[in-house]
Amino acid sequence: MNILVIQGHPDSKSFTRQNALAYYKKAKQQGNTVTIVDLSQSDFNPVLQYGYRQHMSDETYPKRVQQLIQQADHLVFFFPVWWSAEPAILKGLIDRVFTPGFAYKYDKDSGKQIKLLKGKTADIFMSSHAPSLFYKLGLNLVFRWKKLVLGYCGIKVKNVLILGSMDKAKDTAQRRQTFIQKCINTIKIL
Repeated sequence: MNILVIQGHPDSKSFTRQNALAYYKKAKQQGNTVTIVDLSQSDFNPVLQYGYRQHMSDETYPKRVQQLIQQADHLVFFFPVWWSAEPAILKGLIDRVFTPGFAYKYDKDSGKQIKLLKGKTADIFMSSHAPSLFYKLGLNLVFRWKKLVLGYCGIKVKNVLILGSMDKAKDTAQRRQTFIQKCINTIKIL
């Protein structure tokens, strides 16, 4: 399987990055073709300066990520939840990569949306200081990612795992290791 890991935490020393790298390593060991987009290591401008009215002066990075998405069978997103959303750099990646004509388009005759990334699957692994239950209720971040972001483009979300209250327990280190293992264990069921 061709897997694209997208690590969405801007800090290279974060738990999120540690988790993404552990997943990446294990997926490769299991014989998958695995590529990583590590936003903590990129020189990427996440601001969609002109909306979709005109292209930015440098589209090199977004175009490269689009190529990786096209090649991938399965995408895996790792990110922390800040103020009930993903970090700005990851939101910017979505804005600049999942563009009209690449991720979706509209049929000119019917006006209906056409999902251009059908057939791809994804996993989402998040961490948060708030309890995980907070994100599983109602119209929220999980719904938005599953239905309004990835689903809008035709990507079917297989697994969503959330490590909530990540720093509030006495056994924080153990809970983090257990969460990493749960994320890695999803590789088997792709």
